[in-house]
Amino acid sequence: MCGITGLLDHARGADVLAIDAFTDALVHRGPDGRGTWVDGPVALGHRRLAILDPTPQGACPMPYTAPDGSTWRITFNGEIYNFLELREELRRDGYAFHTETDTEVIVAAWHRWGAACQLRFNGMWAFALWSDRDRTLVLSRDRFGVKPLYLSVWGSTIAFASEIKAFLALRNFPLALNRTAAEVFFGNPAGYDGITLDTALQGVVRMPAGHSLTVTAAGTKGFERWWDTSAHFPDVPATYEEQAEVFRSLFLDAVRLRMRSDVPVGTSLSGGLDSSAVASAMAYIARTPTGSLERCAADWQRTFIASFPGHPVDERAFADIVVAHTGARPTYWSFDPVTAVPLLPASVRALDDLSAAPAVPVMSIYGAMREHGVVVTLDGHGGDELLAGYPWYRDVAPEQVNPLLYRDFHATHLPSILRNYDGCSMARGVEVRSPFMDWRLVVFGMALPASAKLNATYTKRILRDALAGILPEAIRTRTSKFGFESPLVAWANGPLGAVLRAASETEVWRDAPASAQAGQIATLVAARTTGTPHFTEADRVPVAMAYRLLNYVLWCEQYLGANARQLTTALESLAVAS
Repeated sequence: MCGITGLLDHARGADVLAIDAFTDALVHRGPDGRGTWVDGPVALGHRRLAILDPTPQGACPMPYTAPDGSTWRITFNGEIYNFLELREELRRDGYAFHTETDTEVIVAAWHRWGAACQLRFNGMWAFALWSDRDRTLVLSRDRFGVKPLYLSVWGSTIAFASEIKAFLALRNFPLALNRTAAEVFFGNPAGYDGITLDTALQGVVRMPAGHSLTVTAAGTKGFERWWDTSAHFPDVPATYEEQAEVFRSLFLDAVRLRMRSDVPVGTSLSGGLDSSAVASAMAYIARTPTGSLERCAADWQRTFIASFPGHPVDERAFADIVVAHTGARPTYWSFDPVTAVPLLPASVRALDDLSAAPAVPVMSIYGAMREHGVVVTLDGHGGDELLAGYPWYRDVAPEQVNPLLYRDFHATHLPSILRNYDGCSMARGVEVRSPFMDWRLVVFGMALPASAKLNATYTKRILRDALAGILPEAIRTRTSKFGFESPLVAWANGPLGAVLRAASETEVWRDAPASAQAGQIATLVAARTTGTPHFTEADRVPVAMAYRLLNYVLWCEQYLGANARQLTTALESLAVAS
């Protein structure tokens, strides 16, 4: 996984001087190396996080020569987990490979099968592929948008990058708030990434998941959809027992493929069902191989656990059950409400666009991984939206469960989570892999009846039954659920309160879109932070709204240069105190 950038200008030629700064704005995504390549109208950039074939041969932008002599260049962010199998098939068809990466497999596959090769990839990716012969650039994003890709067009130039913040490094790039996008965010923060292509930075859009874009000297047809989950539903076995068997096989294979790495692998373990399932499956696969372990990391037995001492959201006791069950080596990070406050600006910058997420714990866990030499983690994202893990799925009729899951997975919930975790992990130079996002598991899970996911006792029913004997029983039968989040109300009654108060007094806060309810929330913050009563659990929703506004103020300050001096002063004083 890495950071990619690119410029394409068929009319004037690529800006040779711009590509370096554009690329190095993503140094955090790729601390292990950099590369740029310019040829007439195109400039490609790459910041490398070395995972497969960490030798210099594996660097991007990577050249490739096909059997017919045509030459190509690729800059690539992500992983193609089934690259070994594809490489062998392509070798039989006469393709040669000179590295141990998955990168050149992408190029050979595109040359061999064209755009249809995307359907053969099992992975997460955003890549740009340039054909020297055709003078054509192709951009592609994975099925579910696990890896980000942003684009902007101004004049005759098309620019793309893994993160929005890279555009700030382009000379003369206009910096302005997209108020329409901000209005959408405050109106529906959970669905923001999935219901609009706009971002908060005017002129920058996100490339939709499961789409490609082809640009020639004559122009482009625009985004072309190459993936539709609903078109790939398989036939599922008739009995629940057979369904659970298939699910178990698919899940274990999804985990196995994601253990392929030439560097150490760990897992972010919350103690919840999804992350525990991943950690337990890794241990099971290592003890009882279910397929080839070629290129799977030998060093995988590391778990990283966030603890919130004294708070109801603390799940350390459950995580410790999984540690004992798997024999993994645990590393703990404890939330400190004082030292967490100075990390707020960095967490907002990591999230890259407007976000409702209190990201300091997430970013800090990945920071601990990097400090301990772990740069790949297998995590549990996607399980809730695939298998009805949230409480609201119990509030709808059975026939509405699957349509709601489909919408939450593709639009109204998961896309924002994926962006947040990619941003927080890559801010610390760590790659997140998500077995629940394996396309084979997704289409199978989506095709299952609601009864396979929910019953009177359990959510994620089929996961629990499929992993009997693999998961610890105390986790497999656990019914309580906490999100991986900060104890926000308690934090607001502590050091965070002064920061919320300072933010609420800024012009940026007051000028927020109407859907933010900035005036009403500022009044509550003033009342709760200057006297009694303090915030209570009954204030959870307005505290969350206040936190969104705080993120908004910090984002506008960092990305647009907005003046939020009161907030900056408050953060600086708390940083000194901590």
